[in-house]
Formats: sequence, C-alpha cells, structure tokens
Amino acid sequence: MEIKGKALKGYGLIFLANVCFATVFLITKDVQPRMDFYPFLFYWFLSGSIFYLLSMAFSSGLKTFRIPRRWIPLAILMGVFEVTGTFLFFYTIRLMNPALASFYENISIAMTISLGIIFLKERFTTLEGIGGLILGIGVVLMTYKSSKTVLIGFLLILLFSLLFSINTILVKVILKDVHPLAFSAYRTFLLFTSISYLFFLHTDRPLPPFPTLLEISAGAFFGPFCGVLLLFTGLQYLEASKASLARATNPLLVLIGSYFWLHQVPSVAQVVGGTITLVGIELLVWGEYRLKKR
Repeated sequence: MEIKGKALKGYGLIFLANVCFATVFLITKDVQPRMDFYPFLFYWFLSGSIFYLLSMAFSSGLKTFRIPRRWIPLAILMGVFEVTGTFLFFYTIRLMNPALASFYENISIAMTISLGIIFLKERFTTLEGIGGLILGIGVVLMTYKSSKTVLIGFLLILLFSLLFSINTILVKVILKDVHPLAFSAYRTFLLFTSISYLFFLHTDRPLPPFPTLLEISAGAFFGPFCGVLLLFTGLQYLEASKASLARATNPLLVLIGSYFWLHQVPSVAQVVGGTITLVGIELLVWGEYRLKKR
C-alpha cells in the first residue's frame, strides 16, 4: 500500500509539473514577440531567482540548499548542460508553434532510453523497437514538407533534448544526496548569472511594461520554480520510466492551451504526426518498464 501511495503521489506531482511546463510554453510564446530575446530571459530568471531567495528566507534551514562537496564537479557539468539546453529551448519556442515544439521535445525521452542502452548496457526489447519505429514515423510526418524554420527548430530540439537527457540520468544519481530544492535553486541562479552577463553587454536594456512583467513573473513561477521543483520531487517517488510515461502527455496540454489561449494550432499532418509520436513514446517507455519489472 505504501509503494502504491508513493507512486500515486509521484504521478500527481508530475502531472502538476506538466501543467506548469505547458503554461511556460504558452506564456513564453505570448510574451517573446513583444520583447528581445535577452531582456526576456533576464527578467524571467530574475523572477525565478527571487522566488528561490524567498524560499531560502522562509526555509527552516539552509542545509536544504547545500550540495555535498563530492557532487560539485558533476553539478558544474550539469549546470553547463542546463544553461546551454535552456537557452536553446527558449529560442526554439521563439521560432515555432509551441505545440509542435512540445511534440518534438518528447524525443528527449527516447534519447534517455537510448543512452541507457548504449552506456548502461541495458537490454532492448521488441516493444521498445516497435515504439521507436512508430516514433520515427510520427517525426517524419511532422517534418515532411515543413518550412525551413521548422527544420531548424527540430535540429535545435535534438540538441537540447540530448543535453536534458544526460541531465535526467545524472539527476537520478544526485537526488540520493541532494534535496530537489537545492538543485532547482542552483540551476536557476546559474541561468540568471549567465543571462545577466549577456544582458548587460547590450546597450538597449528596456524595462518591460508592468502587465508584461507580471506575465513573465507568472511564467518564471510556473517554470524555473514550481515546475522544476515538482518534477524533481516526483522523481523521488517514481522510477524514471514511469515518470517518462507521465511526462510524455505534456504536448496534449500545450496543444489545448495553444488553441484556446494563442489561437494557434499546427497543421493537420503535424497534429497527426505528433499524436503518433506520443503512441510511439508510450510504447517505448512501457517496453522499458516491463523489462525492468522482470
């Protein structure tokens, strides 16, 4: 009963993280056309850093935010991957439809499984093979006859998905000794430091209108603060494969939000292709879960 209760808690946390990340896609796409890239990221991660500083101020102890010395070199490497991947993520949403970007982003799940097979010598099941084939068909449908912008976005997603996939595996190792809040805060502070350097290199540093600043703050709360924290906490209660099954449904939330909020939807072929990729991802992850259960 305790195990089932933990699994249910993990699924609930990751579903809430999905809602937060879907909101990030929508707010980012809504705000970015009104702002340059670097000012947008500066105020985004400034807001996220403030949320974590408030958490530290009201926390029962700063020990929660400490990273053990033996994990610092690995945390630095993960930080480099996180900064690079996050910059590419926001730039990709700027380029293309958020729902389509979210469908493509699921490739990171397939990459995580592939890295496990290559580097951890995990077995490859028939079900995983079928899922990978269906995933490939869906990607081809989404990309076939697409514009140059979509193709560039797809290549960028492949790159940042690889970086995030490596970090997903490493996070599972670090979380044994590091509180989710600690790594989430470290990630946000590092991103804010990096974007601050780029922001102050530019002579034009506009202050956004107050309504836009409020929207950016809301996005930063749902993304760097609440969403990441919920995801890392959920990983403590679920195996990585089960967590991936739950995370893979995120594009459906983005698709619904894009239609009702932004009034943007991908083409019919892209929606069909995206749906096929979801089926492929679920089969792929389910195959991995069945193998590990045996």
